[in-house]
Parts: sequence; C-alpha cells; structure tokens
Amino acid sequence: MAADNDGDYEYEVEHNKELYETPDKPGKWIQFYAVDEIDVKWERAKDLYRTGKLKGIYAIKRGIKCPRTSPTLQKYFQPLFFYCGPAYKEEEIMQYGKDLLKEMPYHMADTGHMYYKTNEQSETDTRCIGQETNYIYNIKTTPENFDPIPSTNTTDKFIDEINDEIKSKYNVGLNVGKWIQFYAWHNIDVAWKNAKILYRERELEGIVFMKVSTRLGGKKKVMPMGIICFYCGPVDSKEEVERYGHNLIQKTKYSSRDGFMCYQYKYNYNDTPPSSPWLYRIETI
Repeated sequence: MAADNDGDYEYEVEHNKELYETPDKPGKWIQFYAVDEIDVKWERAKDLYRTGKLKGIYAIKRGIKCPRTSPTLQKYFQPLFFYCGPAYKEEEIMQYGKDLLKEMPYHMADTGHMYYKTNEQSETDTRCIGQETNYIYNIKTTPENFDPIPSTNTTDKFIDEINDEIKSKYNVGLNVGKWIQFYAWHNIDVAWKNAKILYRERELEGIVFMKVSTRLGGKKKVMPMGIICFYCGPVDSKEEVERYGHNLIQKTKYSSRDGFMCYQYKYNYNDTPPSSPWLYRIETI
C-alpha cells in the first residue's frame, strides 16, 4: 500500500505494477461508503485485489481528501475507486463492473447506480464526483440483488438492516431488546431475505431494526446455527413487546424446536445479572 498525494487530492493506493499494467485510456468504477464503514470495505477491497479476485481491475484507491467532492458528501462518505480499461471497450467495462458487484456488494439508495468515469473526466471536470451527468457507464443496483448473504459472508460478524424512517417512528432509544430466531445455516439466507422484505414493506410492527449473524458471528463451532435478531421496545412494556413478537411469528411463519421464541435485553453491568437470559418468551407456530 502507498499514499498518493495528487495536488489537493489524498489517496491510499493499491497497484501491483508487476502484475497489472495500466491500460490505454483507463477509468474507474466508484463506490461511496459511510465513514464509519469505509475501513472495513477498504480492507475487503485490498484483500480481493491482492488475491486476484477483482477481474479486470488493475488498481484500487481509497479517497481520503477529495476537494472536488461536495463538502456534505465528503463529511459523511468516502469513495473507493476500482480502475479498469480501456474506457472505450464498453462490453468489457460493464462486465468488470458486474463482477465487481459480486465480490463487493454495493447499493447507495440516493442514486441506485454504480458509476464509471474516465480518468479524463476526473481531471478536467470540477463538478462533484459521482454526479449523474459526469460518467459514461452505470449499473443499476438494488438492495435485493446486492445485499450481503449471511451464510457466505466472511467479512462481517453481523449484517444490519436499518431504516432511519422506521427507527425514528418508534423512537425507543436505548430502551430496546431483541426477539431472536434461530435457523440452520442452510435456511438462514432465505429467512433473512424474507425478513428484509417484510421489514422494508413495513409489515413488522414495532421492529426498529434487525441483524443477522454470519458464520463469523454465529460461533459455528459452538452452535451450528445462525440467528436473526429483531429489535423492539420499550423493554419494560411486556404487553407491547409481546404484541410485536406475535406479529413477528405470524409474518415470518417462525417455528422452533422447543416451541418458543425468546426476547433478550442487555442489562446494565452495574446491575445484578438476571436469573435467565430471556426477559419474555412466547409460543411459536
């Protein structure tokens, strides 16, 4: 890895010049990530690049300081650049982009696309990076197509599903616990996909956000199952929390081996630990 200072621009760069030559008239696919997740995504991109899994990509960069990017975008997001070319070979470039999305699942709700710009566009245009009129190719992305898959994800312990509108609607703050559903690994991908659809369509009353474990987070050696956590509250409102739980069971058609779904909360470590890890439990289908 090397640092690159290009005028007012600052980057981190990965380019193995012994293996990858710079093609004629190159460009790059651009992905934007929130500043609190960019470190993980950059490490993932470097690992894929170093192991030769980014087909057609001859170099990658992480934008640290990009003055041409709007101040608002730069405050909350940082870009990753995946360089490939020649830019005039559209069919090849589009295939490289599709292959990239398989390895680096990506979706930015504001645009719904991943964009490809030529290096010439970046050098001569002073408008915001990623602006819709400042690219030559694009690929439409959707959460359904490019969401990480729990059973095969090897970079995250948990995958989150959070909708700010839903979160603000219920506004329970830290007074929240979680209903937990257990699934065998060969069933968890379908269960997670179904849960996301229900959540996004506002069918899961009271559920503020969700998480699913991957094989890294599920501690497979201890328990060969994955879990989906459905967060809701307030914790001390048993009637309300159990109503959300019953709706959750009905919508997800959840059944368990012991016949129950349990609700857990994270108690204060200054308090006396509860006698049971479960605060509430209700019967499943």
